[in-house]
Amino acid sequence: MSAVFIPENYISKKEVVQQVIARFPDLMLDEKTVINWAQKGNECELIKHANNRIYFDKEKLDAWYKRIENSSVILNKEDYIKCLSFAVEAFYTMTASHFNRSTQRDAGEVLTNQVEGKLGEIAVAKLLEKQQLQIKLDFDVRGEIPSQDIAQISTRHGVWNNPAIKVSIKSTKLKNILLAVSEMESSLVDRKSDIYILSQVGLFANHILRFIKELDNRVIVNFNNFVPDFEDIPARIGGWVTHKELTSSQLYLGEEINNKFGVRMETPNYIFRTGELSTDWKKLKENIIGS
Repeated sequence: MSAVFIPENYISKKEVVQQVIARFPDLMLDEKTVINWAQKGNECELIKHANNRIYFDKEKLDAWYKRIENSSVILNKEDYIKCLSFAVEAFYTMTASHFNRSTQRDAGEVLTNQVEGKLGEIAVAKLLEKQQLQIKLDFDVRGEIPSQDIAQISTRHGVWNNPAIKVSIKSTKLKNILLAVSEMESSLVDRKSDIYILSQVGLFANHILRFIKELDNRVIVNFNNFVPDFEDIPARIGGWVTHKELTSSQLYLGEEINNKFGVRMETPNYIFRTGELSTDWKKLKENIIGS
């Protein structure tokens, strides 16, 4: 049986996964996340060769690695505490009028969703700081969805202005690769934004237990060896898209979204994979400040 010829510019999936994990240790990546970004996110082409194995083209890897590097930020304990404080206030604000216990949402679910969402916003703020743009986020709990996620901006120390556009930051898990914006959100005058940003956050599933361990390990004294210490939280800004680009794309119905992307959504949504989003951070800054 003759050997299968492998082109010199091909590198195996296994090698690429190892390279990405080793190259970005702070992101704490696993194989599933790496392949999700590349394949399902359309960020870097996977090639199925004659031997039915998966390869990458070496010439395309450098651009992908640069994309990951320029889009990644690390969130620390202070960021987490700020978001957890917001989440606790949001939980009691949202449930204050619901005295019937059957209508209340589980606190753990609410806290995780709110913490992840706010961490995603802070991740965007940290990324824009690299572009010499400071932003103020909305951390006021008012029981309503804010019309935009960036409250004020600054390009000079101590001088703050309103952003030139409305920006919506959509937070999701680190491995997820879809930016989804519902038809209703994109069309209502008081809800639609000029730019939508996808922020991917590696919030640990046991984040609350890690935090409790630091506060008072007596709570989990019998499981101290099982609960890891609190660590920095990895994040990546998947990219951004304008409202015009969004609404010029295909609008998917719920069943179509499930069939094409494997995700259940009840309402029609515009869907963008990370590989279809812009990572031109300089251009994003220019849009936000109006230059």
